[in-house]
Amino acid sequence: MNLFQLAKRLTARWRRWQIGQYSSEDRNILYFSIDTACQGLVLGGIATFISIFVVRLGASSLLVSLLTSLPAMVGALLSIPMGLFVERQQDPIRVTNRARLFHRGSFLLIALLPFFMRQGLAEATVVLWALNSVPAALINLSWMAVVAEIIPPKRRPSVNGARWALLSLVTAVAVALCGYMLDRLPFPISYQIVFAISFLGGALSIYFFSLIQLPPAQSPRVALGKRVTLGQRVRRYVRSLVGAPLFVRYLLTTSVLRFALNLPAALYSIYWIRHLNASDLWIGWQSTAGSLALIVGYFLWGRVASRKGHHLVLLACTFGVGIYPVWMGFVPTEFWLPLVAVVRGFFITGIDLSFFDTLLQVCPPDKRASFIALNTVVANLAIFLAPMAGSLLSGWLSIRVVFLVSGGIHLLATLLFWLFHVAAEEKG
Repeated sequence: MNLFQLAKRLTARWRRWQIGQYSSEDRNILYFSIDTACQGLVLGGIATFISIFVVRLGASSLLVSLLTSLPAMVGALLSIPMGLFVERQQDPIRVTNRARLFHRGSFLLIALLPFFMRQGLAEATVVLWALNSVPAALINLSWMAVVAEIIPPKRRPSVNGARWALLSLVTAVAVALCGYMLDRLPFPISYQIVFAISFLGGALSIYFFSLIQLPPAQSPRVALGKRVTLGQRVRRYVRSLVGAPLFVRYLLTTSVLRFALNLPAALYSIYWIRHLNASDLWIGWQSTAGSLALIVGYFLWGRVASRKGHHLVLLACTFGVGIYPVWMGFVPTEFWLPLVAVVRGFFITGIDLSFFDTLLQVCPPDKRASFIALNTVVANLAIFLAPMAGSLLSGWLSIRVVFLVSGGIHLLATLLFWLFHVAAEEKG
C-alpha cells in the first residue's frame, strides 16, 4: 500500500511538471541534458572501442586511419549542401531525429556484422562507419541550429559546462563497464554487446530530443525565393566572409589546432595494443580517467570563460592539451595510460567550450547554418588529412616521432591564437 501511494505521488508530480510547472526554457534544457547523457553510452561504447575492434581484427595503420579520415571526407563534401538544407527547414528537431535513426541504426548493423562474415570484417566495419557519417553530417548542423535557439547566449557557458560534465560522467561509467566486459567475454561477441548497448543509448537520446519544443517565434523560417545557381551561391559565400573577419580568423586558426589534435589520432590505438600490449581493461580505465577529468575541466574552464572570456581559456588549454601526445610518446607501460589521459581530458574541455561558444558568436544569425557548414567543411578537411599524414609519417619515422610533431604543432596553434586574438572579444 505504501509503495502504491509513493508511486501515485511521483506520477502526480511528474504530470504537474509536464504541464508547465517549469518554464519552457528550463524544460528544454533538461530534455537536452538527458539527451546528452544518453549519448554517453555511445561515446563510452562504440565511439571509444571501434578503432580497438578493427586493430584486434588485424587492420593496418592506414585502414585504422580511414576510420577517422573517411567520415571527415564525407562531412567535407556534404556540409555545405546540408547547411543550405537545414536553413530551409521549419523543424530542425524532426530533421535531427530522422537522421539519427539511420545514424544509430548503423551501430546495430556493425554489431550484427560478425554473425554474417569473418573475412574482410575489418574493411566492412570501416565502410559502414564511413557511411554512418552521411546522416552524421546532417545531424551536426541541425543539432547546432537547435542549440542556438534553446540556450540563451548568457546561459551557454554554464549550461554547456554542466551538460558536458554530465556527458563525461556517463561516458566514464560506460567506458569502465565496457572495458571490463570486453576483458571478460570472448571476442568478438564482447564487442557486439558493447555496440548494441550504444545503439540502445542512441535510441533513448532520440526520444528525449523529440520532447524539446522550439518557440514559434524563434523557429527557423523557410527560405523562399527563386532558385540560384552554384556560382551565385559561391559569390554569396565570399561576400558573407568578407563581412565576417572574426569568422575567417576563427576558421584559419582553429584548423591548425584540429590538424595537431588529429595527426596522431589513428596511431593511439595501434600504439597501445602493439607497443604497450595494453589490455581492453586498461584501455577502458584510461578512457574512464580521461572522462572523469572532463567533468572537472568543464566546471573549471566554464567558470573561467564566464569571468575572463574564452581567449585565456583557449591559450591555456591549447598549450596544455599539447602535452598529451608528447607524454604519450614516453609512456613505457599500460600503467601510465590513465595518468596521461587525465591531462588530455582536463585541457580538451576548455577547447570544446571555447570552440563551441565562439563559433556561435562569430556566425551571423541569419547565416548561422551555412557558416557552421563551412566551418565543418574546413574542420573535416583537417580531420581527413591529419590522420593520413600521421600514418605516413609513422611509416617513414616512428609513432613516437609523430607524437612529438603533434606537440610542436600545438605550440604553433597557441602562438596563432595569441597573435590573432580569436576569442578575445567574447565574454560570457
